[in-house]
Amino acid sequence: MPSRNHAAVAALAAFTLIACSASPVPAPPTGVTVRVPSSRPDQVTGGDARIAITAAPGLQDRLGIWLNGRQITPVLARDGEHMEGVITGLSDGHNELEVRYRDANGNGVSDKVALTNYPISGPIFTGPQQQPFICRSQESGLGQPLVDNHDGIGHPVFDATGALAGYSKTCAIPTRVSYFYFTGSAFKPFDPATGFSTPPPDLKTTPLHGAAVPFVVRVEAGSINRFLYTMAMLAPFPEPAGQPDTSAWNRKLVYWLRGGIGIGHQQGLAMWLNDNLSGSERQLMPAVLGQGFAVVSSSGNEAGVHYNMRLAEETALMTKERFIEAYGAPLFTIGMGGSGGAVQQYLFAQNNPRLLDGGVPIQSFPDMVTQTIPISDCPLLGQYFRDEVTRDPSSQWASWRRQALIEGMNASDSALNPLTGVPGSTECINGWRTAMPTVLNPVFKDPRFDSVAKAYGYPPSVFDQVKWTHWNDLANIYGTDSAGFAPIPIDNVGVQYGLRAFALGDIDADEFLRINACVGSWKEQPDFVNWNAALDAFDARNMQRSADCREPGGTPAARRAGDLSAMRAAYTSGHVFTGARLAIPVIDLRPYLEPELNMHNARQSFSVRARLLAANPRAAKRQVIWFTGSDTTLLQPVVDALGVMDNYLSGGEAPAAFVDTCFDSAGARIASGPAVWDGVLDGRAPGACTSVYPIHASPRMVAGEGIEGERFKCTLKPLATALADGTYAPAAPFTPAQRQWLERIFPDGVCDYSRPDQGRPDGDR
Repeated sequence: MPSRNHAAVAALAAFTLIACSASPVPAPPTGVTVRVPSSRPDQVTGGDARIAITAAPGLQDRLGIWLNGRQITPVLARDGEHMEGVITGLSDGHNELEVRYRDANGNGVSDKVALTNYPISGPIFTGPQQQPFICRSQESGLGQPLVDNHDGIGHPVFDATGALAGYSKTCAIPTRVSYFYFTGSAFKPFDPATGFSTPPPDLKTTPLHGAAVPFVVRVEAGSINRFLYTMAMLAPFPEPAGQPDTSAWNRKLVYWLRGGIGIGHQQGLAMWLNDNLSGSERQLMPAVLGQGFAVVSSSGNEAGVHYNMRLAEETALMTKERFIEAYGAPLFTIGMGGSGGAVQQYLFAQNNPRLLDGGVPIQSFPDMVTQTIPISDCPLLGQYFRDEVTRDPSSQWASWRRQALIEGMNASDSALNPLTGVPGSTECINGWRTAMPTVLNPVFKDPRFDSVAKAYGYPPSVFDQVKWTHWNDLANIYGTDSAGFAPIPIDNVGVQYGLRAFALGDIDADEFLRINACVGSWKEQPDFVNWNAALDAFDARNMQRSADCREPGGTPAARRAGDLSAMRAAYTSGHVFTGARLAIPVIDLRPYLEPELNMHNARQSFSVRARLLAANPRAAKRQVIWFTGSDTTLLQPVVDALGVMDNYLSGGEAPAAFVDTCFDSAGARIASGPAVWDGVLDGRAPGACTSVYPIHASPRMVAGEGIEGERFKCTLKPLATALADGTYAPAAPFTPAQRQWLERIFPDGVCDYSRPDQGRPDGDR
């Protein structure tokens, strides 16, 4: 519990809470209201809740608080007309909290609130929890999970002799508190019993209210919703056991969200403990905590653990509730984090504005589900180019920059290629080559998973039935067929790969037709085999291909029609950022990594903006885009962005620094203002930042889609329409033989990207 004004607590404890028999006073107050600041009343977890009661002067000492018909006497801290504290003892399911008093006429009056309580192990709204599921608290230094069954369900737990003691479905652990001190370069464990009286020689200080105090951090760790959470804040003074001193907290909260791409079935590791901080976190956490911010994290908010954004949202709700119950409501909460952590910020802002008040998404994507659309094309095109070069080493496709004409992403003739070990590659290869098997291939799993499972005593057969795709990981959302496979939205029917390159004359008609005849598509899930990167770099054994696709009389490789129900479930579940709502201000910050062919390409920030401009132009004003020239100079812009967001939320309006900006590779500001990114989303001349940091495309953009990149399934138009409406202009007309080839490749027509996504739910197009 947080430290409180002890005089107020003592005074509050001294009076008796009176039920409806209390006598009225001559000058009656106006009334009482009760609310729950820790969560929505219908989403309370763990059997407790922080309540806030506002009572008119004179009423505080005459209130009665009742829970489920039983009078309770919680300790409530007072601040004028405001009373606040934590109530406990809620039952699972429905509860009724009531505050009773008498009005001026002696009539009994009450204010009620219904509370729905869920177990701290979850879930609230995400449905049955995934099994099998590896608990990883031991790796985090938190010990084994608690036994909750002997039915063989969940994680095996062993006693001190090594004998099986039982199983844990919930991965629950006792809450614990640890202390760390900052040396100037790292955090080390700190013993508060001796460390304050005899400080470690390398203990640094940090300023607090004009004085230098020991840079000591208190970290609470526990389990919520089966994941491991940590809550860190400055603790520069000795604390009584069980009574954290929050005097160094600035009353502001940072929710730290981590990235990656994971397929579930494991708990992840707790941040902080067992030195589980990334390199960037080691740099950033001192700057954030040293200013007095509290920092909350959960392994359930790490996209590398799972990519179920509803589960991430639910976990964040529960974790933030726990923080408010333990330490009090923050003035505001700022989301921070990169890649998948940035995605969470955009989707939380869209799906549940209660969670965050502002965000600093770093190396963002609008979401990861729609990223699978162009990224599913990368291996298909990569295999096509490999075939062409193998057939003819002097082929034009031996040039990586030629491949970029079709892939749209950046390419380099000097960057090291991980497949060949020699210079020359594209972002499709360096950035995305391993992404699709981990998202799409049901029989491929990260080989590290088996070693972790074995270390915990799991027999390999436990995971034999798991289908290792994002879609099966979210079976509660997408559903499954009779064989247990979740439907998949990947679709490339009617997609004209390389269309822009053809229209501009960069490739001729025969090459354009050959690419589209041979590119093929992905097989259906039951037909997949395991991916062996050494033998099959592009996972071609799982592609629909054709041996005689190269000539006009051959058989074009089949295209794949995606499952419409999966597309619509992605939308309705909130896994697609549509741009219709951005309820918080965000500073979208990224290092420019195009020269590295990094998957965190510069286009993504503008994909977000394009969706906002199309769906809600007013919301687009809440996003500003900052670029820096290198990830080695990212720290200071991140700290600056946090400061700007702090000023924004503290002052209630956008400060002057909340504006599009770019910095050079040394961290110096190049330019800022509303026109610096001109030329990216409009036809204007390139702005000051656009000129320095050019934006690349994607395979679907080269095929005609816009930069928003959100169409799962295009609307088709007849070939006759495409031939007449300028789709191929200013390219030369097709010969009769080429037109016949085109008709064989696209018998149902070609994509019309002026029409909305056919995967959107009805009424939302």
